[in-house]
Amino acid sequence: MTLETLLCPETRLRFKSVDGFLFCATPTCDVAYFHSATGDRVVCAEVRVPIFQKRTEPERLVCYCFQHTVAAIQQEVREAGTSRITTDIKAKCAQGLDNCEHTNPQGSCCLGNVQRVIRESTGDHQPPSAAGGACCCH
Repeated sequence: MTLETLLCPETRLRFKSVDGFLFCATPTCDVAYFHSATGDRVVCAEVRVPIFQKRTEPERLVCYCFQHTVAAIQQEVREAGTSRITTDIKAKCAQGLDNCEHTNPQGSCCLGNVQRVIRESTGDHQPPSAAGGACCCH
């Protein structure tokens, strides 16, 4: 569902089906989606929206459904010492207002990413995850 929505039209036409594609969250890799069985790849430039994990600018979206940016989280943490954005997202999700499968390039909820940005903004850095290491799509 995510690829059907977020791939550029000309990219979507390259594939008979987008079933079986996986998301690559490796920040240093230009591949957005890959199919391990066929070897097919979709690069970031072929996706309609910038991908949070692949970009570094503060104005990038971390929550695609409700348009929260890294910069907004960082500013809230600077001003208040923490962020209530996760509370806002959870409340809106409870109301059924989320649409992660259609808006978020990773195809799932952003709360893990939002919580990571909050931790990093408060100086609580976690060890790098496997996604930050070797790329899964090569």
